Amino acid sequence: MSKCPDARDCLRDLVVPVMEKVADKVDFRLSFIGRSLVENCALEYGVDFGRLNDCVSEDGKGLDLLEASVKRSKAAGVKYSCTVRLDDKFRCIRDGGIWKDCKGGSDIGDLVDDVEKLYKLKNSGG
Repeated sequence: MSKCPDARDCLRDLVVPVMEKVADKVDFRLSFIGRSLVENCALEYGVDFGRLNDCVSEDGKGLDLLEASVKRSKAAGVKYSCTVRLDDKFRCIRDGGIWKDCKGGSDIGDLVDDVEKLYKLKNSGG
């Protein structure tokens, strides 16, 4: 099963709406779990990966950036195309079209609340 729809749904249904509400309170990073996944997604949607890389790269650095992103995901233990992490901890996973392991809930409000609580905790001066 393709993982591209999971990433798309995750961004569209959770990450982007949450970021619209708390962007000033988070250091958001989007990382990829594998170059082959990105290439497969590009192929699935009719995008030439070479042209995609040329488009997003300066002086051919696109693949270097992708490799660094993949290494960051691997170091964090991320294995699913949509893994939401908060404060370096797993928060929620979108896999196979369903949300999994979302102990705090998978709704926009749930993640917003968690971000707000963490922000207050880290910025309370205590």
